[in-house]
Amino acid sequence: METQTNDILQHLKDGRRLTQKEAINNYGAYRLSGIIYQLRKQGYDIESIPLSVPTRYKTKDGEPKMAQIVEYKLNDSIIDNVKKFIETIKQT
Repeated sequence: METQTNDILQHLKDGRRLTQKEAINNYGAYRLSGIIYQLRKQGYDIESIPLSVPTRYKTKDGEPKMAQIVEYKLNDSIIDNVKKFIETIKQT
């Protein structure tokens, strides 16, 4: 049975990054930070990358107000190890 956690872990293992908005849209996961917390407890090395993104609101001078979000990414060494493991399996 597929779970949000498994889907999100596979997303990260594929070398892709993930934000809360993407997690909601793609996986119906409204508590991405909770899933990331659980994955980290299982030993996965997941980086949090802070980003500034524009909002629909404007400042007094007409510039867009910015919001701070986080993008999650699995550490590259884990991805490399997974890819090597997959190649090993394909060769057998």
